[in-house]
Parts: sequence; C-alpha cells; structure tokens
Amino acid sequence: MTDHKHTDDQASSAEPSRGPDSREGRAGPVRALVLSGGALFGAWQAGAWAALAPVFQPDLIVGASAGSLNGYAIACGASPQKLRELWLSEDVASLHRFEASLRTLTAGRRPQVDYAVVVTDLLRLKPRIFRGDEVTWRHLAASCAVPLVLPQVRIDGRYYTDGGLLNPLPVYAAVELGATEIVALHALPEIPSVVLKPFVLGFRAVFGFHPPLPAGVSLTVIEPSRRLGSLRDTLRWKRENVERWLDQGFEDAKNISIMNCLKP
Repeated sequence: MTDHKHTDDQASSAEPSRGPDSREGRAGPVRALVLSGGALFGAWQAGAWAALAPVFQPDLIVGASAGSLNGYAIACGASPQKLRELWLSEDVASLHRFEASLRTLTAGRRPQVDYAVVVTDLLRLKPRIFRGDEVTWRHLAASCAVPLVLPQVRIDGRYYTDGGLLNPLPVYAAVELGATEIVALHALPEIPSVVLKPFVLGFRAVFGFHPPLPAGVSLTVIEPSRRLGSLRDTLRWKRENVERWLDQGFEDAKNISIMNCLKP
C-alpha cells in the first residue's frame, strides 16, 4: 500500500464531465473508490473490495478499463460475493463474449452510487469522463478497448480507446468530480512485460495524463503485494489464476486501516 496526502498544485482538468458535482449538497468529505485498469487482473480488485466493502462506503466510484467494469457492478449494488462469481464465470469474464457480457452487465441495471467511467479520445489523446445515466455498455467497452486487443469504439461520432492508456489509475477523474478522500485499487502498478514496459513508459512520459494531487485531498493506494502474473495472464482466463487473484486481493486489503489512512 502507498499512501499520499497532497501536493500544492491544482490538478489539471480532464475533458469536462457532465452531471452534478459530487460535492453538491454535502457538508462533509466526498469519499471515492477508484479502480485501475489491468484486464483480468481486475479479479484482484474484486478480492480487495470484498475486504474493504464492510468498512468503506464510497460516495463516488470511478473506473478505467477493467476497473470500469468492477466499478459499474459495485455502483449497481453487486455484493462482493456476486462480483467474485462474475469473475469466476468464464462466459462473463473472458474476452470471447465481451460485448455480450457488457450488455448483460448493464441490462436493467443502473448505478445506485455516483459512478463515472474514463475513456481516451483516440484522435486527441485526451481523457474523457462519462458519468451517471449517460454511461452505457458502449462506454464500458470503450474504456476497455486496449489497442490491438479489442475494437476501438465510436460514440457520437468520436472514436474512444482504453481509459487506462494515458494513466492506468484515474485518481484525477475522482478529483475532477469533487472527491476529497480517495481509496484506489491499483491492479497494474507494473507493466507485466519486459519487452513492452519501456514502450509503455515512454508513451506515457510523452502523452500521459498525470496531474498532481491538490491540497486537501487524501489518497490511499492499495496494490498487489506480489506479482500477479504475465502479460499473457492478463488476457487468457484461467480459473486457477482468477481464484488466486481474488484471494490475494482480499489478503492485500483486509488489514488496511482505511479510516486511519483517510485522516488528514
């Protein structure tokens, strides 16, 4: 776990989001859960959430890439056990029936908690935040659209790609939406490929979106305590891997004192 309090600079804005500010009508802090990208490593987040859910109730949930799917399910009221079952179902969690799975996830379900998904504008290489009732299965598909792995998604005449492309952990989006106390589950703190790592880091050094955390915002980042697997593992569903990631996520998060971490 890494724990950051704040820096002195103000965060730069992502593409303007719509919907009411999460701070409206609130006198106290706005607590946010932020979920990173990570493809099938998203199962680790589901395990971590099972440990956090009894002690941390977010006012806002923000997700990018695989984290957008976990975030949507949590925002719609899925229990930790239900989330675990979804990851353990090959029909739901594998890439073979990805569009059908997204349609199933969103059919008849709307977020009960303020929810936002981050995508990347492919032409402008800028992050874009979609929020609340405007989020459809297509926005989730766009957020998960890893280049060369899944199709890029066209929405309202613009093409969007992987929401974790410029920054895998969209803390900035939660800040943009008014969060003051943030718990982030980072399933992909390291690129799981020696070959791809320098290219990804170089790309993000040039095009990445990494605004500093503003003063007055607390951030707790929980990461895997040990390596989850290879790049191949992120794309090929195996039940034994998913079970291991779920269990590891729970272990990594269960002893975190969230309330102490969020104290200014």
